Amino acid sequence: MSQYTVKIEDVSFAYEVQPVLKDIDLKMKSGEFLGILGPNGSGKSTLVKLILNLLKPQKGNIEVFGQPVQSLKDRSSIGYVSQKANSFQRGFPATVKEVVASGLYGKLGLFRWMKKKDFEQVDQAIEQVGLTPFAKSNIGSLSGGQQQRAFIARALVSKPKLLIFDEPTVGVDTKSVSEFYDLIKKLHQQEQLTLLLVTHDIYSALSYVDRVVCLNKQLIFDGDKEAFIRQDKEILSRVFGDVQGTPYLHYR
Repeated sequence: MSQYTVKIEDVSFAYEVQPVLKDIDLKMKSGEFLGILGPNGSGKSTLVKLILNLLKPQKGNIEVFGQPVQSLKDRSSIGYVSQKANSFQRGFPATVKEVVASGLYGKLGLFRWMKKKDFEQVDQAIEQVGLTPFAKSNIGSLSGGQQQRAFIARALVSKPKLLIFDEPTVGVDTKSVSEFYDLIKKLHQQEQLTLLLVTHDIYSALSYVDRVVCLNKQLIFDGDKEAFIRQDKEILSRVFGDVQGTPYLHYR
C-alpha cells in the first residue's frame, strides 16, 4: 500500500482557455492534517474537485490511497464538507438524522433499506459531533455552527479515511470557528483521519495543522507551520500581493 493518501504529480487544469492550476506536485501522508491557503480564483476548490474525481486534469496524474483516482472503487473512503454546508434555510424539510443518513446513500444505493447497523452508524456520527439532543430537529432550525456539525457527521457516517473541508468556517461566528477546530482536532486524534482543509484564514488553523500549502494557480509554498510562520509576510505577499494591513497577518 502507498504511504501517501493523496499523490498529485505535475497536474495542470484549465477551464476552456483559462488556466487554473499549473504543474502542481503535492503529496499527503496517511494521518496528516494539511491546510491549503489561497485567494479566490487560486485553484483551491478546483484542486479539491480533482481529488474527488469531479474534474479530470488536462495534464498529470492523481492517486488516492495508492490508486489512480478515476479507478477508486470505494468513494465512501473520502468524506467532503463544502462551504455551503452551514447555510440551510429555515424550513428545509429534513431532520439532522435524515441529513446524516444521506451520507450512506453512496455506499448503500439511494433506494436500499438501511439496516440496524446503518442506523447505529448514523447515531454514532451524530454523537461524535455532539448533536445527539438535536437528532430529530429540523436542520434549518439549527445555528450555522450546529448545521456545520451536522454535515461533518454526514461526512463521517461512511467512516472515511480522508476528510476534506472546503472553506468550512465561512459565515460562522468566532465561537463556532473555535468549536469547529476543537472538534476536528479531536476527530484527527481519535479516528486517525487524514484531513485536508481549504481556507482563507490559515492563522485560525495554524495550531492544528501539520503542514501549510499556499496556492495561487501554482504551488507557492509547501512546508511545516513553523517554516510558514518564519516567512509568512514574504509568502503571503507572493500569494495575495500586497498584504500590509490585511487580516492574513493578524497572527503576528
